[in-house]
Amino acid sequence: MITLTKANITDYLKEHMPDLDYSRPLIISEIGEGTPEEDGDGYVNFVFRVSDGKRKMILKQGRSVGRVTGHTGMDLARTAIEYDYMKIGRVIVPEYIPELYFYDDENLVFAVEDVSYLKISRFQMNKSEMFPRMAEQAADYLARMHFYTSDYYLDTETFRRLQVRFMNSKMRKFFDDRTFVSFDCGEGMDAEEIGFELNPEYAETIKSLILDPRVVLERHKLRDLYMRKAEALLHADFHTSNVFVDKEQLKAIDMEFAYFGPAAYDLGYLQANLLSQCACGAFRSFETPQKQIEFVSFILNTMQTIYTEYCRVFFDCWNKDAKPIYQDVPGLQEYVKKQLLQDMIGFCANSHIFRCAAAIGYPEYDDLKDKDAIRNAKVLSLMMDHQMILHREEYPDVEAWIADLLAMIKVYMTHLNK
Repeated sequence: MITLTKANITDYLKEHMPDLDYSRPLIISEIGEGTPEEDGDGYVNFVFRVSDGKRKMILKQGRSVGRVTGHTGMDLARTAIEYDYMKIGRVIVPEYIPELYFYDDENLVFAVEDVSYLKISRFQMNKSEMFPRMAEQAADYLARMHFYTSDYYLDTETFRRLQVRFMNSKMRKFFDDRTFVSFDCGEGMDAEEIGFELNPEYAETIKSLILDPRVVLERHKLRDLYMRKAEALLHADFHTSNVFVDKEQLKAIDMEFAYFGPAAYDLGYLQANLLSQCACGAFRSFETPQKQIEFVSFILNTMQTIYTEYCRVFFDCWNKDAKPIYQDVPGLQEYVKKQLLQDMIGFCANSHIFRCAAAIGYPEYDDLKDKDAIRNAKVLSLMMDHQMILHREEYPDVEAWIADLLAMIKVYMTHLNK
């Protein structure tokens, strides 16, 4: 197996992409050499940007050692899984998936379109940029991918074969336990017991919220759902660093965690990242108070629209293309819609707990710079998580959930300003 470097990529590509223009030296850079805003915050894979002056592409190689972490024994099958997901995506939602060029199974390399003509949504939103079409496009992408890889549409044999192909158990192992039950321990816990180190500045607040026995129980329920509901093909790492956008377009990347699971997980995981933006927006510096209100409102509206637009697209597909056994069943669509809302809110809260409780940094919070602002944003975040995970079944609709989030922000801000 060849180990790609900037020095040998040209010779490698001459074999795999002879139609590139080699009359001049290729322009080659490695992800990680630029800023996080340019390159994202991925730690696992070895990724190169390559251009012949006309075509720009990404070369991605999966290795057994992590690029930044140095972790060994990583699953090499993840590269083929990601490429297979993208092939399916190019059929179902081609407008949201980078163009594919080739896959080299021997060397665990694939080449795709470089979408850096767009911007990583996380780092743009950290600068309070707003993207009016992001919610509608993210919802459209997820709804169509989920529906057309589900049993609602596929014949059962194909559906079962895809479940097996995208089991992805080794890559999922991190999420299987660590993000759901890593805090399930008593007093005197240390970092090894928890699974990672708590942020010491708010460790007591964290413990009081997430070691509430009721919260521990709900997180176990969500893990049970995550483990057993093989409903549709998920991106499974659909956070804002893996969403490239501008005012008109959206592209999704980095599908190496793809697996068959509950559709609500993809939605909840994205919502958790947006909830971080919402909490941080309440404490970020803005030119005027009105600009701050506009940004927080944009994030909350985005969260609401993702769910409502997802349901609109999903059930449009259902009405048009679902198998006969799912058509015209009174109450079934409403049941699915209600369950999706509850589960999405639960997965949002659970994922967000993990983001806020650990000592590891996250760009939304770290970019606040001011330690008091970071603490306030994280405590607010955890208070919202506590409320959501315990009361997710009580929200009659998505509007009630968003209204509750806004009310919690107002109450917390009023308390701080006393």
